[in-house]
Amino acid sequence: MENHLALSIGCRMHENNNVLGHDKICVVNERFSGFDQIIGQELAKRVLRKAATTQNPAHAYLFVGPEGIGKLTTAIEFAKALNCDNATDGSACNQCSTCRMIDRGNLPDVRIWSPEGKNTRIDLMREMRDLAMLKPMRARWKVNIVEQGDTLNEEAANCILKLIEEPPEFVVNILLYRNAAVVLPTIWSRCSVIRFVQVSTDELAQRLVSDYGLNHDEANVLACYAQGCPGRAIRLVGNLQFKELRDAIAEIAAEASQRKRRAALKLAERLRTISHSAIAGSQAGYAETDQTPEDEPNDEVARKTKSNLRDTTLQYLDMLLVWYRDLLAVKILGEKAVVANVDKYQELWSQAQRYSSIEAILSAIEAIVQTKSRILGNANPQIATEALMLELTR
Repeated sequence: MENHLALSIGCRMHENNNVLGHDKICVVNERFSGFDQIIGQELAKRVLRKAATTQNPAHAYLFVGPEGIGKLTTAIEFAKALNCDNATDGSACNQCSTCRMIDRGNLPDVRIWSPEGKNTRIDLMREMRDLAMLKPMRARWKVNIVEQGDTLNEEAANCILKLIEEPPEFVVNILLYRNAAVVLPTIWSRCSVIRFVQVSTDELAQRLVSDYGLNHDEANVLACYAQGCPGRAIRLVGNLQFKELRDAIAEIAAEASQRKRRAALKLAERLRTISHSAIAGSQAGYAETDQTPEDEPNDEVARKTKSNLRDTTLQYLDMLLVWYRDLLAVKILGEKAVVANVDKYQELWSQAQRYSSIEAILSAIEAIVQTKSRILGNANPQIATEALMLELTR
């Protein structure tokens, strides 16, 4: 089961697999109720409030947007709004027994269908289709939330076409997709599409300050690194691995700006150590389930480890890219530069002075982008990052 999740400030679940928070983060914010818990997404909230108020939802919705943007949280809040005993203006109260059961995942009429491994299996979709024919046990509406529509293969997607197009009158289906390009035309044409957009840095930072008690600079840093996805930002609050990674990134850039090749290579090894620690933490999650790594074939464990290493490497390359983007901004604009690492401005300024030209920083940025492309093309992460360090310290 994954995130992104979605952001959530609205349901009681928690998963943690990696540093930058691309997993399901669901926490309860007692300051808000209903759709007000969701950061941004005003158009989506307006459409869904109206449907809940009139009790006239579409038979199927397609929520499209990047992971961590709030799709899952919004889907859960919509399910609560449709079934809440004391809804106000199309928004759930979060206090009635129905809302609380949905938050805890105890209401059988509202169910999240998540992939097991890499794909959402066809037998899972058959089960969803068959159960949808039964009348609700307690709620007014049965709500099916397909958490990762991207993992549906054509066979699994075709299995639920009839359910999406002509469901029983008491059923609402919500399919969550990260990538609109992979949605089958037969799915797209049968759903009401709601697009989820990135939240502005200022709005996200303000909510981090008000909801989590962060100072403005810290909130701004997390909001920038989250790239407009509240779920990612929430995951970064108090994340010690993220802080350690950012400090290491700053040190690597400092050594690179002084052409200290050996030191930069040592720091790259430190980054890999942090990445391995993050992977070990994700595998420790097996302890919370009935499955252990020993239960899986060796080749499957190896595949997951390789995939996790690649993903965490790509994440710290993204962080390195943000740092060099800040360096470029400081080099060009000086004190007028708007930077993501606002709390490390002095370090950025000192490093920027060591570069004789803007072109040198642009070359570093290009090298990082090329390294990401190589890793995405299945290059060995360790060899690729070591080659990058040599390039940055030339």
